[in-house]
Amino acid sequence: MSSAASPSSSRSHAAARKRRQARVYALSLAYAWDQKHHQDDDLLAVEGEPEECNDSARRAGGAIFTGLTQERPAVDAIIDQCLTNWTLGRMAVLDRSILRLGCYELLYCPNVPPKVAINEYIEIAKIYGSDGRTAKLVNGVLDRIAKDHRRPEGQ
Repeated sequence: MSSAASPSSSRSHAAARKRRQARVYALSLAYAWDQKHHQDDDLLAVEGEPEECNDSARRAGGAIFTGLTQERPAVDAIIDQCLTNWTLGRMAVLDRSILRLGCYELLYCPNVPPKVAINEYIEIAKIYGSDGRTAKLVNGVLDRIAKDHRRPEGQ
């Protein structure tokens, strides 16, 4: 048997990599937007944008970000309900942005399976979170949101 990946396997890995790039791009936009106190003047600076982030990933990430900006008050309220002894406003900007994006995808992107959204944002939190505990926080909050606020798949 050959150890080479099948064409469909490498396509699915490439698609997953592009979706991750889109989410990271959305994170960079959400971070800049939060730093500008929710002002989007079409001049959001995305510093250190990965070179491998292609136009498709930028469009997909931009769509996630745009959806978040439209639903932010509802997203923030739901996240705040799931936090214990903490508030969203007290969090580091990156951690807050990761939670917001994850929550947005769970609630407003029915084509994204909850487990996929949760796992993706846990992995992003491991890389970009403010400290080693961010991934655990993201896991706990997004898992609770998925259980409490998302309709079961197939309904």
